[in-house]
Amino acid sequence: MEFRWSFNNIKTKHWVGINLSTLAPSAVIYCDEGVVDAVAYDQEQGVEALTSWIKKHVSHEMPAVLVLDDDDYELLLAEAPDVPDEELTAAIEFRIGDLLAQPITDTAIQAIRLPKDAYRGRMSMAHVIASKNETIAARVQWAKELHLSVEVITVPEISLLNVLAASSLDQGIALLKLGPKHGTIRLYQAGALYLTRTIEVGTEALDIQHIEETPEKTVNTGLNEHSDDAKLNEINLEEMIVEDEMNSDFILTDEVEISELQLEEGAEQDLVINEQEYVGFAPKAKVNEQQVQSLVLEVQRSLDYYESQLGMGQITQLWLMSGNVDLTHLVDAMQPALTANVEQPNILEKLKHADINIADSIEEMNSTVMALGGALAYVAN
Repeated sequence: MEFRWSFNNIKTKHWVGINLSTLAPSAVIYCDEGVVDAVAYDQEQGVEALTSWIKKHVSHEMPAVLVLDDDDYELLLAEAPDVPDEELTAAIEFRIGDLLAQPITDTAIQAIRLPKDAYRGRMSMAHVIASKNETIAARVQWAKELHLSVEVITVPEISLLNVLAASSLDQGIALLKLGPKHGTIRLYQAGALYLTRTIEVGTEALDIQHIEETPEKTVNTGLNEHSDDAKLNEINLEEMIVEDEMNSDFILTDEVEISELQLEEGAEQDLVINEQEYVGFAPKAKVNEQQVQSLVLEVQRSLDYYESQLGMGQITQLWLMSGNVDLTHLVDAMQPALTANVEQPNILEKLKHADINIADSIEEMNSTVMALGGALAYVAN
């Protein structure tokens, strides 16, 4: 079984790109003029929420492009046989059989040859996308139950390439997509995927802060929630002396060694502290600096490999992507350590600059970028 990829000369009024990611399922309805509608959900809402949306907004038999989840397939790198491109997929089956967890006969594969300039022309290599037949069948059955007409099945690597092509970007660029637990960096140039690697750093480890916190806070400890008479910074020492049967001669001046006052558990209920006056709080770090260093190191390794081993030029752009998560602080933290220009792209604005019409009701496209790339696979050339 083989995937069907992008094709030409297809005309229809509307079609839909569907991203089947378990972390961020999404859909984009497209037409010849541009994006008609778009929706994205989080992991908790899941594909179930996307299914409900499709039932309400997508007409029966609408052509659909499915973008597989990361766990639905493997992406392998193999030496490419010296055969015409149209025979590459069939010829490469014999070279990847031992790399698969299941028999090759139970696997849908698609081979994509790397450009001749990769690896300085020393060898011909190809990316091989491999997915279990049962996985593909389950995805197609899901779409069939929604009365969709599946025309193309693709993967995130190709979906992102379609978005880059629509944005008229053909120079070397790195796309770093971050999930909660890990990320994936993909390097493209001139309409081709050259390198993809998993990065063992995700947004959770980076601990990205999205709201500016004030340097100082007034913290109510909650120890005196029911007292009407207590005031901040006031402690009735006479009552404390009576309760603890302390010698009043102990209190000689206003300077008291707090460590010498042994309070009973009940006495703590009469204590409310304004910690702002006693503790100079530092602002919370905007990102986890140690994890940022690890992330930068992994990114730099990929860029160095692209330049030295693959024999390609220097990457000058790095896009950070994580749905609609604000990565501003991460961009600021990474930029000083890298020569490439780091940005979190506004996909909506980049599409508008490429003269792709976007419905007025759509405010952002970053969270639907994978589904968008799927829809673009169906755009007639």
